[in-house]
Amino acid sequence: MPDAIVIGAGVIGSTTALYLAREGLSVTVVESWEQSGLGTSFANGGLVTPSTALPWCSPAVPGLLLRWLGREDAPLLLRPSAIPRLGIWGAKFLANCRSSKYLASSRQMTRFARESLEETEGLLAQKSVDFSLGHGGLLELFRGEDGVKARDTYANFLEALDVRVERRDGAECVALEPHLAAIAPTIRAGLLLPDDAWGDARAFTRAVETAARGLGVEFLFGTDVQGIDIEAGKIAGIRTSAGPIKTPVVVVCAGPGAKQIVKPYGIHLPIEPVKGYSISLMKSDLGFLPKRPIVDDIARLGVTPMSDHLRIAGTVEFDGYNKTVRPGRINNLIKAFNGLFPNVELPADYTPWCGHRPMSADGKPIVDATSVSGLYINTGHGALGWTLACGSAKMITNVVLRRPSTDASAFRLDRPFW
Repeated sequence: MPDAIVIGAGVIGSTTALYLAREGLSVTVVESWEQSGLGTSFANGGLVTPSTALPWCSPAVPGLLLRWLGREDAPLLLRPSAIPRLGIWGAKFLANCRSSKYLASSRQMTRFARESLEETEGLLAQKSVDFSLGHGGLLELFRGEDGVKARDTYANFLEALDVRVERRDGAECVALEPHLAAIAPTIRAGLLLPDDAWGDARAFTRAVETAARGLGVEFLFGTDVQGIDIEAGKIAGIRTSAGPIKTPVVVVCAGPGAKQIVKPYGIHLPIEPVKGYSISLMKSDLGFLPKRPIVDDIARLGVTPMSDHLRIAGTVEFDGYNKTVRPGRINNLIKAFNGLFPNVELPADYTPWCGHRPMSADGKPIVDATSVSGLYINTGHGALGWTLACGSAKMITNVVLRRPSTDASAFRLDRPFW
């Protein structure tokens, strides 16, 4: 009988298993996919962004949702068909768009993301996980007519959160990334975020799996969780498609699927799936890779260099659990790529993908114990799963072991979501 079961082998579940095993616990990970990192961790934007670990429920969002309602080319798309299911969650999300709530959450998230990156860097420096992050910072381009003003407003906000920023003009942006030369006249201003890192989140997840296996963690792939066994108010084990497993501790790290797993036991998670898209272009087809991630403020999409390919990712789409890869959303990514590199021909072979980010109503993850003794939650990270993975794994491990954890109260399940 394992000391703990982790449900989910994405970047959150795998890091959680690793951290529990580092404390000497025997751990089993149960995952419905055939390998680790095949869900939301598979082909996301590949960014580790402590500089912009901001909740999506910002003061600008309500107006943008109405402005872009149902528009296929919108960076932020609320499909009318998704409105009924959002219900109370949607009301809570909108309530968190108040300036005071947004600022408070931004401070908490930025601090947590910085701590999480330090934790990640520590794992890599110790060779606990065999993986290399890209360093050198993220470059954000401001190409609108009021680009300088928009950049400075954003930079001032980030600096108030103690984020390091470097203001750059158009020429300096091109100097940082010469492949932007074709659009140099359109770059009004730029912002370099030197503390941000990047890489392939799925490759990192696989590396974490290898490290966890080295500590005795067992991974059960292709295995569905059918229920949780509770006896006298305490966890007794889980039921799976491969049979029952006894354990006193279950940590649910199943992304947006966590909501349905714990609902039968009176636990209501205020999370909803938020769809994101990406395409991947091989370096051998492009003939180059940019030196660092680039975000375009016009398209609100970004490109991230991986070891042998370029990831173009972004968009926010409220579409329930629909897994359809919609051509219109992929066309947005192609347009974004062409907007940054107009002289580069798009390869005929690219890989479209979509994934569901687990978004909480206030944009902050839920990392906490539940009302059922031995049942824990680690989900709700939205688009910041990799950024917050190691920090969340450390925090939930402290919760399981009943140790104090810095800033844990901000991520409790019973916090007010209004």
